[in-house]
Amino acid sequence: MVHTGEVEWEAAHQALVRLAAARAAHEHALGAALLRAFRAEVWRALGMATFTEYAERVVGLTPRQTEERLRVATALEGLPRAATALAEGRVHFTAMRELTRVLAPDTEAEWLVAADGRSVGEIEEMVSGRRVGDRPSDPARAEARRHRIVLEVSAETFAIYREAQAKMHQDGLTEEEGVTRMARAVLGGPADPGRSNYQIHITRCDACGRATQDARGRAVVVEEAIAEMAECDAQRVDDAGRATQDITPATRRLVVRRQHGKCAVPGCRAAVFTDVHHLRLRSEGGSHNAENLVLLCEAHHAAAHRGAIVVDGSWSAGLTFRHADGSAYGAPARPSAAAILSDVHVALTGMGFKDREARWMVGQVRPHMGGDGKVGLVEAIRRALGAWRERAAAA
Repeated sequence: MVHTGEVEWEAAHQALVRLAAARAAHEHALGAALLRAFRAEVWRALGMATFTEYAERVVGLTPRQTEERLRVATALEGLPRAATALAEGRVHFTAMRELTRVLAPDTEAEWLVAADGRSVGEIEEMVSGRRVGDRPSDPARAEARRHRIVLEVSAETFAIYREAQAKMHQDGLTEEEGVTRMARAVLGGPADPGRSNYQIHITRCDACGRATQDARGRAVVVEEAIAEMAECDAQRVDDAGRATQDITPATRRLVVRRQHGKCAVPGCRAAVFTDVHHLRLRSEGGSHNAENLVLLCEAHHAAAHRGAIVVDGSWSAGLTFRHADGSAYGAPARPSAAAILSDVHVALTGMGFKDREARWMVGQVRPHMGGDGKVGLVEAIRRALGAWRERAAAA
């Protein structure tokens, strides 16, 4: 005998299941529509200041919600299985939001199987500590973990933060990049261009090579690219507490003055908190001579150490800037290939290869990317290692 109450809860449950599937399909369609409007620069045609303002007025999304949906929609363009799962309502948007942080064409099927039946919290834990191209079975890495900042503030602080947030989006910064810029402003050192803009404390373990950054009483593991960025413009503290600056103040002033404090990457307008970068890394014998030094903004400095952009040449002979796919900076011929090759560089340096070695291996794989020869991240890494083995055997 079926009781009326049982029929009611069954009907309520099924109604909610249908709404959840419809909501996921709606999010898929919304993300695609937002991406299309963003690329068409609709907000400019309407005379609005930013795309986030447009999305807030038209769709009712906060800047953060808009940013996340654009990121997910962009990622899903190269992930057909994941896109179908969201469009058919088999995966919630909140779950897909986390999965797209790690999914790659070669791994999306494994991740979708691993995430099936799990809660969003469980998926967040699965994804934490992993990067794009990692598999569910791969061990998590401390330097890849993301950390959450939660604050309760007064109305006045909230209002001024919202103003700063609007300015960040107007400048094309993501939420994370904006917070980093604000933190750097607070940590700003002396106005003397002979000194670094701000000070952080990074410790590298002599035994394992792992780098940690001090965070008010905690040692947070950071990725190798961050440690290399710090070493470009570092002061070193010995066991006795004595500090020495790698680049002399006179040399640093010269580099800053000749570029007027501005990032050297063509088209970049950043002229605040720029870093000195070694064209040939210190870890590979690069000198502190001004010819080997160039100013880069934080974003381009990080991109250079991750292999997303390649900077060659010297100051007097001229500098060239290329994307990871080999195309001139500003218009990557193959954006997907550029992204994969950048990840290959990160993976190789994470294995212990030097920057120059990783760049050579990426160069061997680059001709095989795109067209009929397009390969995914895992295959690209295999080919890079194969080229290195052949080189070693020939030598």
